[in-house]
Amino acid sequence: MNSIEIRTLIHTALNGKAGTQYGDILTVEPLSPEPGSPVELRVTAPDPVGVPRVHIVSIREE
Repeated sequence: MNSIEIRTLIHTALNGKAGTQYGDILTVEPLSPEPGSPVELRVTAPDPVGVPRVHIVSIREE
């Protein structure tokens, strides 16, 4: 399984946890892969206070 396929599986799983409360995911956006760079997802989720935080999830093969 390649990195794009892994990204798709993670994207699908995170979308299943969509919501607006702490512990939920607001948005999941696959970022376009660039040659030589890890495959990435941009995930937005609320922190415990309810403030949206953006996280970049990188997927790379070891």
